[in-house]
Amino acid sequence: MAERKSSEERREQIIGATLRIVARKGFASVTLRDVAAEVGVVHGLIRHYFASRDELVAAAFDHAVSAELESEAAALADLDPIAALAAWLATTPENHYLVWIDAWSEAPRNPALAAALTRHHRDCERILADLIRRAVAAGAASSVEVDADSRMLTALADGVAVQHHAMGIVDAAAADDVVFRAAEARLAIAPGSLAAADRAPARGQWVG
Repeated sequence: MAERKSSEERREQIIGATLRIVARKGFASVTLRDVAAEVGVVHGLIRHYFASRDELVAAAFDHAVSAELESEAAALADLDPIAALAAWLATTPENHYLVWIDAWSEAPRNPALAAALTRHHRDCERILADLIRRAVAAGAASSVEVDADSRMLTALADGVAVQHHAMGIVDAAAADDVVFRAAEARLAIAPGSLAAADRAPARGQWVG
C-alpha cells in the first residue's frame, strides 16, 4: 500500500521522481507509468495531481529551475561584480545544460514546457542584466543598453554551451575563453578580468 502523504508531499514526490527520470533518459522518455513506478504508486494517482504527461514534465522543469535560480541569486549576491559576472557566464556542469538542451528539443511538442522554458530564459536574461548593472555601478564595466547586452551574451553563452556539451567541439576552457572575451569586449571590462576572477559556476546546480 502506498504511504499516506499530504497532497503537497505527494506532489513534491512525483516531481522529484520525474526529474530523476529526466536526468536518466530525457524529457521525451518520461511516461506517467514510469513516474508511477518510480514513486511506487498506481498509475491513476499521478493523474490526480497532473492532468497530462506534458503538464507534469513542465511542472518538473519549472520546479527545478525555480529552485536553481533562487539558490544562484543568493550565491551571486555575496560576490563582487566582476566575480559575479564570471560565475554566471562560466561553463556550467554537463547535467545542467543537457537538461536545458533537452528541454529546448522537447518544447515545440509541449506548449506547457515551452512556456516554462521561455519564462525561465527571460529570468536568466534579467539576472545577467542585473549583474551588468552592478558592474557598471561599481565602475568596472560600461553598457549603453544593458538589456540588449544581456540578451546577446545569453545567446552567445547558450550557443557555446551547445557546442561544448552536446557536440564536443570546444572544451570547458575554450568555452569560457570565448564567452569571457566577448563579455569583456562588449562591456568594456579590462581584458582578462573575468578569467582572473573565475569562480565555480553559479549556474547549474540542477535540483533533482
